Amino acid sequence: MLSVSDLSCVRGDKRLFSGVSFSLKAGEWLHLQGDNGTGKTSLLRIVCGLAHAHGGVISWQGQPIAEDADSFRAALAYLGHNLALKEELSALENLQADAAIAGRHLNRTQALSALAQLGLRGREHLPVRVLSQGQKRRAALARMIASHADLWVLDEPFVALDKHAQDVLASIISDHVARGGMAFIHQPSAGRHGGPWLALQAAGMSAFMALLRRDLLLAVRRKSEVMTAVIFFVVVAALFPLGISPERDMLRLIAPGILWVGALLSSMLSLGRLFASDYQDGTLEQMALSPQALPVLVGAKIAAHWLLSGLPLVVLSPLLGIQFDLDAQALGVLVLSLLIGTPLLSLVGAVGAALTLGVRGGNVLVALLVLPLYIPALVFGAGAVQAQVSGLGATAHLSILAAMLVLAAFFSPWTCSAALRISLE
Repeated sequence: MLSVSDLSCVRGDKRLFSGVSFSLKAGEWLHLQGDNGTGKTSLLRIVCGLAHAHGGVISWQGQPIAEDADSFRAALAYLGHNLALKEELSALENLQADAAIAGRHLNRTQALSALAQLGLRGREHLPVRVLSQGQKRRAALARMIASHADLWVLDEPFVALDKHAQDVLASIISDHVARGGMAFIHQPSAGRHGGPWLALQAAGMSAFMALLRRDLLLAVRRKSEVMTAVIFFVVVAALFPLGISPERDMLRLIAPGILWVGALLSSMLSLGRLFASDYQDGTLEQMALSPQALPVLVGAKIAAHWLLSGLPLVVLSPLLGIQFDLDAQALGVLVLSLLIGTPLLSLVGAVGAALTLGVRGGNVLVALLVLPLYIPALVFGAGAVQAQVSGLGATAHLSILAAMLVLAAFFSPWTCSAALRISLE
């Protein structure tokens, strides 16, 4: 049972609502209505845990959701105004990825059945970008069927649907409730589908691997975004020798710094997009509501960022190092330092990307935030190669770099998760 007691919401200096109380039991559904600006969407997001209430208590099965958020999220399926669909993926690929990220088993037959129930038979394999708005909403609503969640929270689910699709969705919701499920719906025209009203007055695959695979698949279908960082790294490394000096001793001296600065700047190019698309299309909300730990999902996105913007630089570095006349041992240390250092850049950069998510001028701010934090990695990464070239040995530098990577790998996903939850509010 879902129970809400004396809930209130304040945004800025305006109180949207107060004293809201209701309960929703198995086999019941509740419609939400109210004038524009009275906080209907805010109430749904507060109930789901995506936003904080100014006061009141929300309980699930008799226990405040703050004390057992994982159990509540496991029983919850939410669809807001943003559909959380990736345009480059098909409806079937979106549905399977969403289920895996949420830690729910969904085989291909079940996914196709859910899409067929909403009239998408024959369109399951089309990229979402070619679907109409109504078909996109059907693809998003299929997530509710496939979730097998007890509680459905839907914000204007009938928008963009034709008359037949509205009737089909109403039947699906009715069947869900008849089987002992619960539904909390905001839909201005939903009265004809039955259910009581709540009026607001003005005042198979692991979640980590699934998300990693999804981001890599998206990158394959957005090749230009991936190639930008690689091309930038190559151009930076190629131009410096032409502009400074062809003298070998000089090239060997400047090589570590140039290659590391190039890798650092290349890694930064894609930081602004790390969470932005998920934030804009509503996927980030689904991640936050997933029963899977948000730091694990954030870790998958950071891993995908490194595989796409860091690992290619590591692979290319020996070829670029040759033009600086680095010997085999120096090239080996260069590759090893970048192999340790580029994941560190992704982990640190992700914190800056999360902190500036949704902020105007975020791309500039993220650079100002992370550049000072990149300095230790730059110093010890380039220093390792320079020490090897000088005959001093790179062990000390690489050990410190590895220690920083371990610390960042532990703290960065948790820090990013906290920042992302703040951004969602």
